[in-house]
Amino acid sequence: MPTAFVLVKCEQGTEERIIQDLNRSDSIREVQPTIGHYDLIAKITSPSTEHINDIIEEIQRDDKVHLAQVLLRMNQIVEAA
Repeated sequence: MPTAFVLVKCEQGTEERIIQDLNRSDSIREVQPTIGHYDLIAKITSPSTEHINDIIEEIQRDDKVHLAQVLLRMNQIVEAA
């Protein structure tokens, strides 16, 4: 099942509301606040990458979200030699 992590930068003071909004989605498995360049990280698990894209577009439509950086998990782990 495709999994993505979304790093979210949002307007200061809106983090709690955005966390609550994201937690309403069945495909968003976890949302945590972070310290650093991004304010939140969300884990998305979905039957398809197309559905993940729809969720990301929904996140980006929030006018308090300034940036949503997506990291798509690979199915295969490659070890360095």
